[in-house]
Amino acid sequence: MRTSLATLGAPVSSNRGPRRSLSGGRFRPGPDPLSLPQFGKGLTISLNPSLDVRRWAMLALRWLEVGELPESASGLPPTLVQQALVAWINRMVGQLQHIAFEVHAAASPATLGYGSLFPDASDDDDRWYWAIQSEQVVWLGMKDRLTRIETHCPGLGETALYWLQRASGCTLYALTPQSARDLCEYIHWQGSSDQTEWLDEMRSMGMSDEDLGDAISPDWYDGHFPDWVLRAKPVLDEEALSRIQSSMPEVAPVAAVLLDIEQLMADGGQLPGLDGMEVECVYFGAYLRWDADDPMDRVFDDFIEYANCASDGYTDLFGAGAVPLDTEGFHVWLHKTGLGLQLLSSLDRLIALIAEPL
Repeated sequence: MRTSLATLGAPVSSNRGPRRSLSGGRFRPGPDPLSLPQFGKGLTISLNPSLDVRRWAMLALRWLEVGELPESASGLPPTLVQQALVAWINRMVGQLQHIAFEVHAAASPATLGYGSLFPDASDDDDRWYWAIQSEQVVWLGMKDRLTRIETHCPGLGETALYWLQRASGCTLYALTPQSARDLCEYIHWQGSSDQTEWLDEMRSMGMSDEDLGDAISPDWYDGHFPDWVLRAKPVLDEEALSRIQSSMPEVAPVAAVLLDIEQLMADGGQLPGLDGMEVECVYFGAYLRWDADDPMDRVFDDFIEYANCASDGYTDLFGAGAVPLDTEGFHVWLHKTGLGLQLLSSLDRLIALIAEPL
């Protein structure tokens, strides 16, 4: 059985925003007629109940043990698990404004729809499987708000952007001017990081200046952004952020959420990624442009086109993981993932403070 939980977080605009179609690849399942995309419309039962019922029952027991299910709860184990998991996730993340995702849970990787991600899985495993899938969100612009923050409190805007990128790397990757530049190095610049290296590489491939006329070059790309936006550093440390929080009410909320992010990361907050799975997500948890005139949308379109040509290596999952069903393993997962969801919530709060719809 695979249960598809509610879409969690920001509502999807009728404007398609940054999402582009990606042709089916090895790790992207086709439409599953048993999958229910909206929460509250029921569940589906596996055709292999002897295996799945045991795992679902053990998982329901784990949620009961940690107090996420009342002792009076009744129903099929998958129903109980869905109720507990949705309530717990929503309690951890709160009301998200700019990030959205969908969660899938299954008793086996095959029924999850991404069995190739877990080649060592077996019918004897006492594990359950879950995945975080991308959902459509809209482009946001950071220029006006980040410029005001940086002008009012030098270093705070840059520090905010630094921690945004760090937090998104532990939760759901955000497309920012810096991460879009990384994409350029990968798909446009053959690994070069500056104009000189790129030109040398292009000329070694027989390209002329005329051939490169419309290309996205490092200097052309960098010219759309302040340097600190592309190379953000933690200019302000914890002590400085604490002083700002207590003495500068105009920007205190920014300092406060940065302190929360630092602490949650120090505590080990993290959501599952795709490390070691030989596949990467083609989408992002947030799309944060500098302004409407920068080339990030073009870079993203080029990346989608590139991924379509090599779709075996791409997926629409942000992350996936196998979770032990024994009490100790489940508690470890619950603690770490709970911190990761709280980190995601803090990331969403930070985005709301430094970005706005274009």
